[in-house]
Amino acid sequence: MPQYYFTIRWSDDEDIDPRGSELADDAAALDYACRMIRQLQANGGYDDPGLMLEVRNERRETVLFIPFLPAYA
Repeated sequence: MPQYYFTIRWSDDEDIDPRGSELADDAAALDYACRMIRQLQANGGYDDPGLMLEVRNERRETVLFIPFLPAYA
């Protein structure tokens, strides 16, 4: 199964996922990323509208950029 890496990006910082997660495909990575955003927002501290979640594949190529917008909550 392909490996995906999830990085939270602020305007001046980033939180890199060094281990990644094995997921079936890009669609599964999108679903995982949206659930991750909802969970982070529910736990608090992730309410900056400029936050983005970058998803990279096993070749470390960016496949998705997902904003932390209320629509994803």
